[in-house]
This record gives sequence, structure tokens and C-alpha cells, in this order.
Amino acid sequence: MARRPNPLPNDQMSREDLEKLSCSLAMLSPHIVRDRYLQILDRCRFMELATPRMMQELVAHWKLLWKWK
Repeated sequence: MARRPNPLPNDQMSREDLEKLSCSLAMLSPHIVRDRYLQILDRCRFMELATPRMMQELVAHWKLLWKWK
């Protein structure tokens, strides 16, 4: 059976990269993190398929905002 070609690159972040992102986000102000979250959300909303990296960044921002709430 033929496989579909992968239209998007598999650019997942490793666990180490996710931890670095979380640490760097924790040092920023909640306002900046919220603005970045909204930017990523808009990018994901207007694409047909979001990349795994975009989803990982979105979830990392969301988790930090939820923890601060």
C-alpha cells in the first residue's frame, strides 16, 4: 500500500529543548508570555495543519499561563 508523502517537516522539539523553552518563558513577564501565546495561536489557527513544534510551543505557553493564573 502506498504511503502519503509527509507535507510538513517533522521538526519536533526534544525534551531538553522544551525544558529550555519553559525556563526561558518563566523569566519573562506574564504580559509578554500572553502576547507570544496569542501570536502562536493565530499562526496555528490560519494554517491547515500546524507543525508539531508549533503545537509544543503553544502548549508550553499555555501551561505557564495556567500555572500563573
